[in-house]
Amino acid sequence: MIIPIFPLTVVQFPGVITPLHIFEPRYRKLMKDIMAGDKTFGIIYPGEMKESELPAIGRIGCTVEVIAHEELADGRSNILCAGKDRFQLRGLVEGEPYHQAEVDFFEDDLAFDDLTASTERARELFLRIIAAGKKLRDVSPGEEEQVPELPEDTVALSFVIAASLDVELDEKQLWLEMTNTNRRLRVLTNHLRELVETYELRAKVHQIAKVNGHAGKPPDLM
Repeated sequence: MIIPIFPLTVVQFPGVITPLHIFEPRYRKLMKDIMAGDKTFGIIYPGEMKESELPAIGRIGCTVEVIAHEELADGRSNILCAGKDRFQLRGLVEGEPYHQAEVDFFEDDLAFDDLTASTERARELFLRIIAAGKKLRDVSPGEEEQVPELPEDTVALSFVIAASLDVELDEKQLWLEMTNTNRRLRVLTNHLRELVETYELRAKVHQIAKVNGHAGKPPDLM
């Protein structure tokens, strides 16, 4: 299958929403073409290559569908994209000012492992980090009590977590390329375990600092 390609310094995951600002003439043309069709194009993180260079054959990316489009008076546009399917770039196709490529789509390998417990553990850790982050941002009590809806599906949940973690893009690219769901989940859970205590301790210190002291008693950080 041939699709338009947009190299960006972002690792796009299936199921994840990404905002983009389109301003280069060639990508304005890309937007015009896809909006007249299926509203879909591919995003590839170029790694060490520059965004202006040709994507490397064999590189892994993810298609997105434009779900919201705001065209500005000067021809630029703001869009919201929803991640769809991963692909491997097989060959470049000429004919347009933007990149086009022949791609093969793929999914995680079929597995018969019971990942129920691992999935729930990852979900629990991720929600704890989100809750601690809310305390650090001093959100309203109503917002603090809101629990975000996370995917029930293990693969989809792993992509949401992978997209949310603040790590190097090269590491995120490795997670995107993995086809073993269990392995991806284990790696992400290890990251979550390392982060959750730090986030929760920072949130506790922040809450103590907000009340400007603790009545002469040492803070309980355990």
